[in-house]
Order: sequence, then structure tokens, then C-alpha cells
Amino acid sequence: LNEIDKKYKNVFSVAGRLNLNEELDVISNLNLMLSMDSGNAHLAAMLGVEVITLWGVTHPFAGFYPFNQVASNALLADRQKFPKIPTSVYGNKYPPDYENAIDTISSKDVILKINNINKKSLT
Repeated sequence: LNEIDKKYKNVFSVAGRLNLNEELDVISNLNLMLSMDSGNAHLAAMLGVEVITLWGVTHPFAGFYPFNQVASNALLADRQKFPKIPTSVYGNKYPPDYENAIDTISSKDVILKINNINKKSLT
């Protein structure tokens, strides 16, 4: 994260720089959270922030979808290429050749989803 922070002038990583209360203050002021299936997605959802989640070898149907979020905001790995998804509840186990399942979520699809939500919030 620090390398990304240094590489781009409009990026500032707060990882490891803030305590939990400060992080929650930052998250609560977001218009939108983009997150993998992680604690940050759940924290943002509980704070009323719209969340887009990226799912690799996990799947929302395993019961860990962020609270009160629109199902279409879950961007999933290609289940035709990776039919065994979900491979585990926590994403820590996967069959051979599933390590890069999340790579089937294109950056173009992520940007389109963000732009669609931003357009919707502006109207």
C-alpha cells in the first residue's frame, strides 16, 4: 500500500497510520467503499456507506455479504472458469489454478460499477 501511495499523487494510504476510531471516521465520510470481501466492507456497510465488493474464491451466498447492500454491487469471479467457487467460507482454501480467480473481475467492470453508482448518487 505504501508503494501505491508513493506512486500516485492523489492516493494516500491510511493503513497503519490511524487508530480504529480514526479509520471509522474516514470510512463514515466516504461516498462509496470498494473492497474485497473483508472487514472494511462490513464496517462501511454498518456505517451506511454504499459498498462494492470483489469476490475471488469466496461468494456472497456463503453468508458474508455486507449488511443492507445491493446484491448487484458484488462483483464475482467467473464461475464458468471456476465452478468450484466458493472453495471455502473464508477464502483461505482453493484448488490448484484458482489462485487468480479474482483476476477475472475486470478493472473495466469495476470502473463501470463505480461510475454507475456515482451517476445514481448525483441525480
